Amino acid sequence: MSALHSPEPPFSVFTELERVSPFLFSLLENSPDYVTMISPEGIIHFTNRTHPRIGMIGLIGDSVFSYLLPEAHEVARACFRRVVETGEPGYFEARARVSGELRRYETRVGPVQSCGRVVALTLIASDVTDRVEMEQRLREQRDTLEFAAAATGLGLWHLDMRTHQLTWDEEMVRIHGRGEAPADFKRACEWIHPDDRARVDASVHASLTSGSFKDLEYRILHPDGRVVWVLARGKAVRGDDGEVTRLLGGVLDISERKRSEEALRASEERYRTSIGALEEGIVLQSRDGTILTCNASAERLLGLTQDQMVGRTSLDSRWRAIHEDGSPFPGDTHPATATLASGEPQSAVIMGVHKPDGQLTWISINSRPLFLAGPQRPDAVVTSFFDITARKHAEAENERLLQVERAARRRAVLLSETSKLLASSLDVIASLEEVVRHVAPAAADLAIVELLDDHGKFGPSHPVAVAADDAELAAGYHELSRRLGQAHGRGELLALVRHGEVRSTVVRLDGAPPVLPGVPKHEPLAERLRYRSTVLVPLTARHERLGVLVLAARTRAFDADDLALAEELALRIAQSLDVARLYGEMQTALHKRDEFIAVASHELRTPLTPLMLQLGRLEHLCHGRAPLTTAVAAPKVHTIVRQTERLHRLIEELLDVSQITSGRIHLEPEPLDLVALIRETLDGFAERLARARCPVQLDMPARAVGRWDRSRLEQIVSNLLANAMKYGAGKPIDISLATTPDCVQLSVRDRGIGISLKDQARVFQRFERAVSERHYGGFGLGLWVTRHVAEAMGGSVSVESTPAVGSTFRVHLPRHRPAPGHARPTPPAQ
Repeated sequence: MSALHSPEPPFSVFTELERVSPFLFSLLENSPDYVTMISPEGIIHFTNRTHPRIGMIGLIGDSVFSYLLPEAHEVARACFRRVVETGEPGYFEARARVSGELRRYETRVGPVQSCGRVVALTLIASDVTDRVEMEQRLREQRDTLEFAAAATGLGLWHLDMRTHQLTWDEEMVRIHGRGEAPADFKRACEWIHPDDRARVDASVHASLTSGSFKDLEYRILHPDGRVVWVLARGKAVRGDDGEVTRLLGGVLDISERKRSEEALRASEERYRTSIGALEEGIVLQSRDGTILTCNASAERLLGLTQDQMVGRTSLDSRWRAIHEDGSPFPGDTHPATATLASGEPQSAVIMGVHKPDGQLTWISINSRPLFLAGPQRPDAVVTSFFDITARKHAEAENERLLQVERAARRRAVLLSETSKLLASSLDVIASLEEVVRHVAPAAADLAIVELLDDHGKFGPSHPVAVAADDAELAAGYHELSRRLGQAHGRGELLALVRHGEVRSTVVRLDGAPPVLPGVPKHEPLAERLRYRSTVLVPLTARHERLGVLVLAARTRAFDADDLALAEELALRIAQSLDVARLYGEMQTALHKRDEFIAVASHELRTPLTPLMLQLGRLEHLCHGRAPLTTAVAAPKVHTIVRQTERLHRLIEELLDVSQITSGRIHLEPEPLDLVALIRETLDGFAERLARARCPVQLDMPARAVGRWDRSRLEQIVSNLLANAMKYGAGKPIDISLATTPDCVQLSVRDRGIGISLKDQARVFQRFERAVSERHYGGFGLGLWVTRHVAEAMGGSVSVESTPAVGSTFRVHLPRHRPAPGHARPTPPAQ
């Protein structure tokens, strides 16, 4: 090869090449490429490859252009000229025909220089036919893939797990509505809907462990807030170490599919709903009654699948069919069986069928015969039916509502009549008899109203109204209630009334009915007073217990409506009782008001008459000629003073009424000796006691000191002393005072007319007397004021009296008034 680089004439290069060509041929014959040396004009001087029919000697001297296709000649010549002119290697690609086969070659052209100029060219031609075809196929496949991706909207992605680099194509960017692809997977996750983000991230990480990528449907968010559904599919690629190194795949926008699926689901749901609501069940039975097939509505209505129904007949006892009245519906009378037997259609036959889960479905059945071989006998029967359960329930509900309406109308009428009866007379007690007589047949077998007496008990004289289905039973209960009241045997009933809650009891039909509450079991009438259901409602008005309403039924059970009726009846009865009581109290108050006005006018006029008379006389004497002497004026002035004092006391009593009524009793406690105060009061009453001929006997200790209001304490002593003089005139008065370390007890006893037991509590009320004011006068306020003043100082007042024997009034007062909430001191022993 050194001769090739010597500065000899060109022919010397080719001569040397010819000398060493056997060596070069043997050296290069296994080379996959064609190695050829040519002259600048393209004449072949050496080649390492031979033609199957032509040896190397036969090729030498041929032109390389005889093998190149004509369209490649100019490219090859241009390349040769450029190498000769520049001395730089060149390159061209062209097709050539070798062994009759067209092949594509990639040819590298190198210069062979001698004496500073290019004298020959070396061609190394590589056969790239297969590679070019492969590249062409790859391009075609890539174009096809790109076209398919563009046509389907598939976006391609690639995630390198080593570098965490995420690669998107343009379709991925478009699907996500972004201007550019994210830098990494973390950034891409931020564009996923928050509700799906964790699931997608977990699935991607699971792919790294499992080596498989599961299809994912999730939502992404566009910058404008629009939500897009996508489907992601991919593949995990493992490296040489078995670890997943790459994830690649595609994303497809499935929003339209999702909308279509949703629309389809909605459409299917509407279709199923329509079919379920409108379509009839269809069953086809053969000549022998065997079910051959059915539709979906039949499956739904009967609660059985087609496989479960096929092969059954109408005679199968598992249908558990019933008539509307609940009686069994035999299989040989089913519409299909009747049609097969008679050939006649059946229409609108109502049947109840129990589903396997026990649910009862009501259906309306039509059956029609199928004549295939002639009209003599049906070859099959088609039965159609539809669900009328809702209609049956509606009919039952309508019937129930009608019964409820009738019952409500009856209750309304009953309540209206009750209100009329109670309002027809002020004597509510008498009206109660009519009320219970209306209630007993209409709402219960037994109706009772028992009222508490004046002492708040079911005493011997408490009012009772009874109505029952047996007049003898009602009369017996009247007597039983009176007798139990005398013996105080109504504890159970009284406790229930005081508790204030409605009590309702219902006993099962197979249970033993209990005796009516409040009736002892040992009573002879108890066995006739056993009821299955009872309601006891306390009669209450303004939180005050007035009595009880009792309703009882022997056979039926009271329901919520009955309970509401009983409560409404009790409310109206209680309100009527309360109104009657208030009316009575109002009448009494009006009578007392008129009486008080008359008494006050009389009492105020009594001192005013002599007062005005004496003043008139004094005025006449002052204007007369005779001198007005002390002897003449003194008696008249004494009368004026006495009557003025009396008038003052009356006005003071009226002022006390105002203060006590408004709760404005003002006390100014100070250390006092009650003994000394009693004696001072007696000195002030000396003249009046003398006129009343009432000597006073005292039984008091030397001193009795405490903290009291002087004027109020003097008022108590004065009122009790005046009361004793008024009702015990001409007889002695005993005043005693008992003391303990904590309290004192003042007793004032007269030997007058006395007070009956029923009037003793009343005498401490305002404007009350045990006798007529015409005989004794006064406002009837003294004892009322005394009670309130004593209570204001932490004490109390009481009376013991016997008619025609006399009365003893006792006042208990603490020496020091206890603080609010403290217990009152124990009064001294009598």
